[in-house]
Amino acid sequence: MSPPLAPRATALEDWLQGPIEAHVEQEAQDAWSTGESVSGREETPDRAAAPGDDPAPAPAGLPERPRARPAFRAELHGLRAVALGLVAVYHIWLGRVSGGVDVFLFLSAFFLTGTFVRRLESGRPLGVPRYWLHTFKRLLPPAAVTILLVLLGTGLLLPASAWPSIMQQAVASAAYVENLVLVQLQVDYQARDAGAASPLQHFWSLSVQGQAFVLWPLLFALALPLARRGRGVRRPLTVLMLVIGAASLAWSVHSTAIQQPVAYFDTLARLWEFAAGSLLALALPAIDRLTGAARPEDGTAPRLRSLRALSGWAGIAGLLAVGIVLDVSSQFPGWIAVVPLIAAGAVVVAGHSGTRWGADRLLSTRPAAFVGDISYALYLVHWPMLVLWLHVSGHQRAGLLDGLVLLTAAVLLAWGLTKLVDAPIRRSAWLEARPWRALAAVGLSVALVAGTTGTWWGLLQHEASAEPAATAAPAEPTDAVLTEAPAQILPQGWELGSQWPNLPESCAGDLAPSTTFRHVPCQQLLPDGTAHAGLLVVVGSSHARQYIPAILPWAQEHDLQVVNLHMDSCDFVPGTEESRYCSGYDDYVLSYLDAVQPDVVLTTSTRTVPDSAEETTPEGMATAVQELTSRGIDVISARDTPRWTEDEYACAEAVIGADGTPVEADAACGADASAKLAPENPAAGLTPAEGGGSLTLLDLSAQICPEGRCSPVLGDTYVYMDDDHLTKRFTQLALAPAATAVLDGPTGPLSVRERAEGGS
Repeated sequence: MSPPLAPRATALEDWLQGPIEAHVEQEAQDAWSTGESVSGREETPDRAAAPGDDPAPAPAGLPERPRARPAFRAELHGLRAVALGLVAVYHIWLGRVSGGVDVFLFLSAFFLTGTFVRRLESGRPLGVPRYWLHTFKRLLPPAAVTILLVLLGTGLLLPASAWPSIMQQAVASAAYVENLVLVQLQVDYQARDAGAASPLQHFWSLSVQGQAFVLWPLLFALALPLARRGRGVRRPLTVLMLVIGAASLAWSVHSTAIQQPVAYFDTLARLWEFAAGSLLALALPAIDRLTGAARPEDGTAPRLRSLRALSGWAGIAGLLAVGIVLDVSSQFPGWIAVVPLIAAGAVVVAGHSGTRWGADRLLSTRPAAFVGDISYALYLVHWPMLVLWLHVSGHQRAGLLDGLVLLTAAVLLAWGLTKLVDAPIRRSAWLEARPWRALAAVGLSVALVAGTTGTWWGLLQHEASAEPAATAAPAEPTDAVLTEAPAQILPQGWELGSQWPNLPESCAGDLAPSTTFRHVPCQQLLPDGTAHAGLLVVVGSSHARQYIPAILPWAQEHDLQVVNLHMDSCDFVPGTEESRYCSGYDDYVLSYLDAVQPDVVLTTSTRTVPDSAEETTPEGMATAVQELTSRGIDVISARDTPRWTEDEYACAEAVIGADGTPVEADAACGADASAKLAPENPAAGLTPAEGGGSLTLLDLSAQICPEGRCSPVLGDTYVYMDDDHLTKRFTQLALAPAATAVLDGPTGPLSVRERAEGGS
């Protein structure tokens, strides 16, 4: 009886997958493949094949060509275990960079390159789209399950203020752009308190890998015309990898020197590590021939056995030394990352030593193989478990006992995730049989994460619409610290993103700047073309911006258009060079003011510090007042708010969340005003230009720190949204009445109508 015919591939399937292979190829296209690591060398037809590698004739219509058969490398599978063990141990107990992640990036490129070069040299199709489907079908489901568990743990264990960021990172992690989100958030990966980190922060490296998995096969596709003409592909690919590696390494060194926390997550600063892995894969066949390498299944001993054994142990010692002997936390991913790559490369090149005491013997043991098998799942789960535990325990680092319990629990969970999710999906012949099935697995994984996150956020929004808004009138006065917790303290943690005081319109028409300036938004209160009696412009740092809700009632009472032209972290101090970041901002502001001719300018005139009562008038502030008032502009000079060494909202939220009271939150997080502010307003000595605009000092310290005490919660309102910015709710409710009284008082600026009528 004839065997059943294979299903006929559609045109779409042929494009996605290429001609169906008659043989089952061992897959080892990334550093997370379990039990399937391969060498980069070709196997001769008379050499024993790797276990499970059953060569079959080429499909009909394709020429017979020698195929490079992958050989199982048990020691590289064990190297995964070492790298992952270093990552977990260093995270749990040491809080240092281990270099283990760099090894995974290196191995990813090594395995991927071996796979695609074998395809090129054997005349088989690259099947790049099929590779993408196969890879992400394997990697995404375990990642999605982990992300969903993290979201559950976040809702149960973490404060509401952490929810929005983790929701955002959940979707970013599933989409392999978590590293880009972390760059945007400017997260410092080396923060000493790992408990304050995101439980999804470790997905940055998976995102870098995912982006490289998309890019790298396209690079091999460039060599396809050469392969079709029967020409060698290793040399041109080597040149390509050298160029990419050199450019990326140069950028990595530069970026690490000037913005290390950002460089740490930057894919471009990491590509040289992929290039290094590819270069080793391209060169390894030649290295093996020159050094007489052999595999255990060959039945012959390799040459240079003692040297191979020593090389393997030197590589292991090098990996262990990174982070212990060398504290490289602030130097990665610059040139220092070459240390773990050289160490891993030594293990790869050493290969099978043929000795009883070589490192390959240890790396080929069952325990090493077990950790290698669950390495992907263990990487996924160990970090969120650590972060959640540190938050619950209140510790900065795990101790010996709880760390061991945590690691054991992570291993058990990783084993379960591998057995129940990873392995069944990875080995599923049904999913591999049709590209649309693999695509469905990928899409379902992303949809589950995005859908869960979106549903959660939607429920929060629905809950908020049924409760008092974050800006609703307070049920309790905002000048007292309550001894009993009110039913609800606003704003809620997940609402903090809405507490930044944005104006509703983008600058347009005559108020639109003629040029843009980096990091400077231009927002206006009234739509373009709306009639108004005058113009108020806010300049300076975010500490000037935070006063916008306080002065809006006064501005609206006097029919003023309000423009926000602030720049975070930059005071308005003409003639003074604050920093390279702020360079040019003062001139930009003056040019804008000359163009729009405002009636009033609001800025801050003092600067506080987090750890003392030192409060000063920044150098150049006197010049700023003179520059503005000499132009006939009335100046509102606002006193700075107290700054803190820790997040005041998070501190108070933790106390309130543990059934504490505002008084207890004040005791844990507050301070006397005398410890946060100077005894007198340092801006009292500022004077306006003679014959120019007026100067009004706006000092709202008595409302921010009533009765000489700066508390995180006043009435039913959180005062701070972070370590130095007031919540919009508090500013509107507690500061606006006082600000209006000052601005309408005898020392306040003249109203626009009075000026238009010739008042003086």
